[in-house]
Amino acid sequence: MTQHVKILNQPACSVLSFEGLKNLDANSAHRVKAEIKGLLSDETINAVIDLSSIQFIDSTGFGALISVLKTVKGRNGNLILTGVSSEVRELMDLMQLLNVFQLSDTVEEAISKLNA
Repeated sequence: MTQHVKILNQPACSVLSFEGLKNLDANSAHRVKAEIKGLLSDETINAVIDLSSIQFIDSTGFGALISVLKTVKGRNGNLILTGVSSEVRELMDLMQLLNVFQLSDTVEEAISKLNA
């Protein structure tokens, strides 16, 4: 199984990014969710997911992200999505998910928010 998720642990959070993946859909969402949950240690409270390489997310992909959000929130933490393309943002708006997820333009901005 090819790993698509990379993790970089920062003092304030874990930063997750995708490598070799353009769509978070029914073909990849379950595998990616398992990879993310496997990479997040039990001590991880806050997480940033960089979606800059993702061009499309379907309902299954959003379900995977919501699952990760629930895991992080269950630890009294925060999840911030960064690098959200205009196409994905439009889908999030249609699915009324812009109020569910916290967004930042860049990873650095997200880390700064978590450090505040």
